Amino acid sequence: MTKGWRQNSWVIPVSAVMLATLIISVPPFLRFDPARQPAQLNQTHPTLDFALAEAHVLLATGAIVTLCLGIWPWLRIRFPAVHRWSGRVYVFSALSASLLILPIVYLNNSWQADIGAGATGACWFVTTLIGYLAIRQGNEVRHRRWMLYSFAMATSVVWGVVLTHLFPNPAQFPYMLETLRWVGPLFNLGAVKWWLDRTAARAATATTRGETESSGAVVQFPASSPADHIRKRAA
Repeated sequence: MTKGWRQNSWVIPVSAVMLATLIISVPPFLRFDPARQPAQLNQTHPTLDFALAEAHVLLATGAIVTLCLGIWPWLRIRFPAVHRWSGRVYVFSALSASLLILPIVYLNNSWQADIGAGATGACWFVTTLIGYLAIRQGNEVRHRRWMLYSFAMATSVVWGVVLTHLFPNPAQFPYMLETLRWVGPLFNLGAVKWWLDRTAARAATATTRGETESSGAVVQFPASSPADHIRKRAA
């Protein structure tokens, strides 16, 4: 039990960071007041822009909460039904929230970091969709890999909160913000890819070691009984 707990202990800091990000970034959107909207609304279509932003934040919040449940190995093994239902909620929320990024980017007045935001939304949608289709086809290995990539895109929101505090006045750093917008998703994808390769290599090593030990095992036959010796002498 101790070993299993240590192997799953990484879920705690990851979930804590994600929940802290929600606590910091979501409350301003829960006022449902366009005048107190954290981001600048499109002057031509303020109502549409406000509605899209609110829907995106609410759906992304649902995606992140269910994501914390989906990455929990203990819950997946002990309560697979809960894992499946939380996964369905995540897929619906993630696909919807990621699609909403595109019209929000289009209506953005400042046109800062739009390429990175649009690319993040598109990658989040594609990775989630591939992971969902994989499990529908019964391919658990492919499902796990692409849902981890989806996890990487979803958790890149943490970088956005950090950059907002580092650059409170984005108008002074338009191109730097566009560059930094790519840092979070690319770093997360690289970290997930490294982790997948590392675990695959460890599994292959363990398999090879087990096959070697099996092939080198000494087969011991049971010792002959005294009756066998008597028969041999008689012969």
